[in-house]
Amino acid sequence: MPGETAAGQQFSNSDAALKQRLNDTEKKLAILQGTVTELKGSKQWDDLVKDWDKIAYLTPGAEGYSTVGFDLGVLTVKLDDVKPYANGSKVTLRFGNVLSSAIDGLTATIEWGRVNDKGVADNTSAKSREMIFNQTLQGGAWTSIPVVLEGLPPTELGFVRVSKIHHTGIKLRWNP
Repeated sequence: MPGETAAGQQFSNSDAALKQRLNDTEKKLAILQGTVTELKGSKQWDDLVKDWDKIAYLTPGAEGYSTVGFDLGVLTVKLDDVKPYANGSKVTLRFGNVLSSAIDGLTATIEWGRVNDKGVADNTSAKSREMIFNQTLQGGAWTSIPVVLEGLPPTELGFVRVSKIHHTGIKLRWNP
């Protein structure tokens, strides 16, 4: 160009090279971000699958029971008697203790919520709380425990999950 100096041309070339390097760096960053997102998703999926046996997934009206693993073995859980209660639902959780020992001080995380039109849990609006149960779960027996689930009437209740089961003690029969 007329009147352009060598220094001006050098600056222009340097500016273009800098823009190209920035563009290349942005592309590499986008690829890295995508890879990190994939890895996070894979890790979350691995964690979910790893702990799948430690979650009982129950739906109103379903027949049968679900199993939930904990440090002593496995409990069965059944959702029964779903009815309206105050601003939510009152349900009965029937725990089946398949062990021969009685279990005391059971605690569990209970989650409940709606399902979408495909029957998939809507986790974004799910409610959750840790519960302590005073009832002893006798060995080889069912124990019915009433539970109030606030904020969701039976017509909107789509699922109940039971997880993170713990206990404070067991009782064995004395056989001298």
